[in-house]
Amino acid sequence: MTDLVQFDESVYQILISELGEEDALEVLRTFLDDTSGKFGKLAAKFEDRLELKREAHSIKSSSATFGFSALSRLSRELELGSATMEPAQMLEMVHKMQQSFEQAVLFAETNLLKRGVAAA
Repeated sequence: MTDLVQFDESVYQILISELGEEDALEVLRTFLDDTSGKFGKLAAKFEDRLELKREAHSIKSSSATFGFSALSRLSRELELGSATMEPAQMLEMVHKMQQSFEQAVLFAETNLLKRGVAAA
């Protein structure tokens, strides 16, 4: 597992215990779909720092819910720095977040979503 994923299985297990595995997988699929669309918005929001902060906050919170700690950490950095970062810094941070998200998607497809297929 790369540093861009940093998946915390215990966090995901808590989600499963609260929702059940089937619902946790459904919410995970929704997170992956919704978050994919947010990166286009992030790349276009450098002039609207408040909106950029909101999107980063949303990704931070959602990724933490599933145990994707690297993505959550990077999103937090963008959220906190959105008021003071230069556009180039923000673009670099969005790029790092997107790389981390892509790794999270790959990890989820390989390790988490296949569990649900096997259980079905």
